[in-house]
Amino acid sequence: MQTVLNVSLFRTLFPLFADEDIYPDTLLEHWYKVGKCYIKDNECTLDDDCREHALMLMLAHLLSVQDAVNSGNQSRIITSASEGKVSVSLAEPPSASNFSYWLNCTSYGSQVLAMLSVAFVGGWVGDGLERPLLGGGF
Repeated sequence: MQTVLNVSLFRTLFPLFADEDIYPDTLLEHWYKVGKCYIKDNECTLDDDCREHALMLMLAHLLSVQDAVNSGNQSRIITSASEGKVSVSLAEPPSASNFSYWLNCTSYGSQVLAMLSVAFVGGWVGDGLERPLLGGGF
């Protein structure tokens, strides 16, 4: 069964995106569909309730990343920071799993990664995430 975005539930669970002027329904629905490019929307991925929540987390992640890009900030993991003479160190994306790195750029993505990691423990060869999750079927 295909999961449909429940906009009112999403706005309740993720109040950062509750402003309908900044985040109109059509924008949410667009990015929700994009999220399905990353998480397959079928019963083989997660059970219905977990999949619905994972897709909403992915939506929040995509919106957060897009907001960061729109404001001129890149989504990168900060490994250290200083104050005197200002210094910031950013983690480089690991060569084994750029997808995991990208998800860890927001707290929403980290939650998606945790949910999907639990769902696919031991079932895949490699880093365990990229093949079963991506909608493109690598």
